[in-house]
Amino acid sequence: MNQNTYIALDLGSSRITAMAAEVLESGAVKVLATESKAADDVYHGIIEHTSGAAFKISELLKLLQNSAKIRDIQQVCVALNAKSMKLSKSSTTRFIGQGKIVTDALLDEMKEECERKNSDENNIVFDVIPVSFEIDGKITDDPFGQSGNQITGYYHVVKGNARILQQLKSCFVRNQIQIEYAPLSVEALSTVLTEEEERQNGCALIDFGASTTTLAVYKNDVLQDLLVVPLGSKNITYDIAELGIEESNAERLKCLTGVAMEKFVEKPVYVQVAPSSGTDPVRISTLFLAQIINARLDEMTEPVFKVLEELSFPLESGIIITGGGAKLKFLKEFVEEKSGLKVRWGNHSDWLEEQAPDYLADSSYSQLLGTILLANENRRLHPLKSENTTKKGQKNKKKITERITDGFLRFFDDETTWNK
Repeated sequence: MNQNTYIALDLGSSRITAMAAEVLESGAVKVLATESKAADDVYHGIIEHTSGAAFKISELLKLLQNSAKIRDIQQVCVALNAKSMKLSKSSTTRFIGQGKIVTDALLDEMKEECERKNSDENNIVFDVIPVSFEIDGKITDDPFGQSGNQITGYYHVVKGNARILQQLKSCFVRNQIQIEYAPLSVEALSTVLTEEEERQNGCALIDFGASTTTLAVYKNDVLQDLLVVPLGSKNITYDIAELGIEESNAERLKCLTGVAMEKFVEKPVYVQVAPSSGTDPVRISTLFLAQIINARLDEMTEPVFKVLEELSFPLESGIIITGGGAKLKFLKEFVEEKSGLKVRWGNHSDWLEEQAPDYLADSSYSQLLGTILLANENRRLHPLKSENTTKKGQKNKKKITERITDGFLRFFDDETTWNK
């Protein structure tokens, strides 16, 4: 497989999607092929049915090999997001030593210590994000090469239930596939949906998924807060289905005639839908449908808006929304009214090559594209698996496309049975 070719998987709650792509010299992504299958093996971001997910992944990769004309697939990239994931603050202090300077080795040791401090048998660390450092009382973003007596590193640590990793490992071991790279899904999304200026000034990214609603808050180009609410657009569909119709019809009704707020129903009408049992059709008012949707949206987003209200800094660049649930009519207006902030839809089209087919502009491919771009940066920084140390003189603080989740990759270092 070409060194610039990547395979990415999106383990969604309603579909599992695979993408093969190349990153061109210009930085644009050339998608070679995509394959997707309906799935219900993942719930709240955790693989609940490993055998089912493993079988679907195996099928998808075989299809992808054929459609992308790839001889063999041994490594994949997959972004992570689950309901138990949360961000917390942590710090680590070390003595530098008289006459000595801060080295990459020292910074790596501090980061690893921070990871150990925040891990236990039930929770593991998925990312340790350096925020700032303090040397003898002076704050700095880049301590490399500086001298002093004592250094303190301040970090944002993303951790979650160990079961997330256990289920993921079990799924891929079955297919003898190695995970090359696994970033946080919010970092993958923010790579392609937000601008550096927005992340510097302060912005929020809300991903309306099928079984989760995820909030990521950025300021000074650093992930400042993370919230995963275990409710998503599928819950709205379930609520509509309780009116006595099939789930598939409830989904269609939501997408075709549903709106985020009842005030956007200009002229209420009744819609007749085939019943889930019996013969008489179910008559549903579009106004009542909007009330059902609005009530569930309020429940899904209440924790999100609570976090935004309690932020200690303004979100000068507003909110970016994405995900399949963001396609609901008037959702943008709903978020604007609830938050009081300007809102826009995320768009990853600028990262695609000019000749890319129109279907790739759909938001369902944002996470895959972001994962591939981050994997490309990871491969650039670590071209050989044996090169575990940072090159001399390389800065410790990374830009958005360099936020490499080294900590997660280490979990797989001892999985020798995965190597062919």
